[in-house]
Amino acid sequence: APTGVLFGFATFLIATGLFYGLPLPVQPMKAISAVILTGGLRPGEVAAAGMMIGVVLLVLGITGWIGRLARAIPQSVSVGLQLGLGILMAALGLKLILETPWIGFASLAALFLLQRIPQCPAAPIVIAAAALAEWATGNGIVLNGFAVSPSVPHLVIPSWPEVWRSFEVAVLPQLSLTLTNAVIVTASLARELFPSTGSVASERRLALSSGLANVLLCPFGAMPMCHGVGGLAAQFRFGARTGLAPIIFGTALLVPAVAFSDHAAALFALIPIACG
Repeated sequence: APTGVLFGFATFLIATGLFYGLPLPVQPMKAISAVILTGGLRPGEVAAAGMMIGVVLLVLGITGWIGRLARAIPQSVSVGLQLGLGILMAALGLKLILETPWIGFASLAALFLLQRIPQCPAAPIVIAAAALAEWATGNGIVLNGFAVSPSVPHLVIPSWPEVWRSFEVAVLPQLSLTLTNAVIVTASLARELFPSTGSVASERRLALSSGLANVLLCPFGAMPMCHGVGGLAAQFRFGARTGLAPIIFGTALLVPAVAFSDHAAALFALIPIACG
């Protein structure tokens, strides 16, 4: 349900910004998201997957085993993972641009130009301009029957068959990706981008915060979530330097989560996919 998903992201983002004081991202777990998008997971299975991965992360963080695992992985492997992820993100971005080329390439050009202006919030400006441009040309989404509809997250209790199936089709494919991209490589990049403060985002703390968030929030309909090296690099590139970035983003998601979650999908559809 939109309420649980948005509330989960909002809560984790705000907590991340307050705890770390860095522009660390919060994002859905990609392998699990892929299974969900193909219609392969029910709500109970999604909750079970998030809780199981959360427990694994908590165990690795509490015991310190995640630190040993990080030390066992050569720096060259971490850099290679960052490079590979960057190439994949660029390819995906190009594919999205080609959905509506004139908006996509215009948005890309505007980003390059606006980033030359000191302290200019390039990304929000481009997204707003692209949405207005699509609406002005008659291709945008029109909101009909929009109204405030307060709601709260509901508890999701998975059955044992759902627990077992989610372990097979979601947890096993996701776990290695989370440990590398969301914990080990993210901690490495944080230390590189923030030499004086980046050590606060250690492998152990990232594992603990991700684990705790999933164990507490997934039973209430949240998506399985983690940090991520791609999101950290992107936020840094667009000027984010403190925990205020995830706090602002989390607050922006909290409003639709509790006030009009029934219309959340329509609101997000206002953003053209070519500039997303």
